[in-house]
Amino acid sequence: TLFSFAGRVHIWDTRQADLPVASMEPAESETKRDCWAVCFGNAFNSSERIVCAGYDNGDVKLFDLRSMSLRWETNIKNGVCCLEFDRKDIEMNKLVATTLESKIHVFDMKTQHSEKGFASVVEKAHDSTVWLGRHLPQNRDIFMTCGGSGSYYLWKYNYPEQRFKTQTDKTVVGVAGSLTLLQNIGLSSQPASAFDWSLDKLGLACTSAFDQTVRVLITTKLSTV
Repeated sequence: TLFSFAGRVHIWDTRQADLPVASMEPAESETKRDCWAVCFGNAFNSSERIVCAGYDNGDVKLFDLRSMSLRWETNIKNGVCCLEFDRKDIEMNKLVATTLESKIHVFDMKTQHSEKGFASVVEKAHDSTVWLGRHLPQNRDIFMTCGGSGSYYLWKYNYPEQRFKTQTDKTVVGVAGSLTLLQNIGLSSQPASAFDWSLDKLGLACTSAFDQTVRVLITTKLSTV
């Protein structure tokens, strides 16, 4: 997936390098906002695919690649730096969006209301831009966020007792959970540029920052959370 400063989102097949297999871009009459973040999700079978795109003005757009349509959009007020589904290869469950102005948004993607969209919870952390959000492969309810101040925050998402409720008009709306801060640490005076969890070893991760340093981290006791 490729994003651009002209508001375009291109999907590429590595076997076909010359042209994108799909492109999503604003209409001629629409303002072309810079696209800052993209991610895949909802790939639970061979035909379903979702691409989520985040823009510099806070727009978040969900594109259905099967029907080539815009499924949902919202605005979270600050430029979107990172988007990640808790798992790519399951039906949409949760989506993390990190932004400028220290904001972390977690959307419950199980229930979509025709007007209210998806329920979400918002936290403020890092006292800086939140550049990255990365889910733990072994537990999709735990994720790390990385800030512009070189800080790292480990979060756990807590589901509500019931993930949806029926309104008086008989429509069903999602119910957001809450976030618990498990741990935080400052590792650098410069922003984090990348973070990746190990698929094989629980708690093992590597990260890089703009201080030109690559660090290997071990987070313990994750199996007890």
